[in-house]
Amino acid sequence: METKDTLIIAKEFVDNPGARDREDGPNSGQQFLEDLFIDRFNKAVEGNYILTVDLTGVLGYPSSFVSGSFGKLSIERGAEILMKHLIFVSYNNPLNVDKVINEIKNPTPSKK
Repeated sequence: METKDTLIIAKEFVDNPGARDREDGPNSGQQFLEDLFIDRFNKAVEGNYILTVDLTGVLGYPSSFVSGSFGKLSIERGAEILMKHLIFVSYNNPLNVDKVINEIKNPTPSKK
């Protein structure tokens, strides 16, 4: 399968992600998922290609942001389909990739 799209979070969303839900404040994982990420992911699935998610250039990824976006989608759609259609890169902090992949494979359920 070929890579046909790249989503650069620092440029297309923000360089300072927030908390889990919209009501928790700006730049939330829910906002990222609903306003940007879900459409790009769905296009990758429908087009049967890989979406690269570039995590570079962000000050840090709060666990609540990661679970409110990548974890929530994993709960809804399943880790297997996410891992099939997504590749993650982080040129300034490779641990961010590990954090996101771990959340996809072991999503944290929302406490709400």
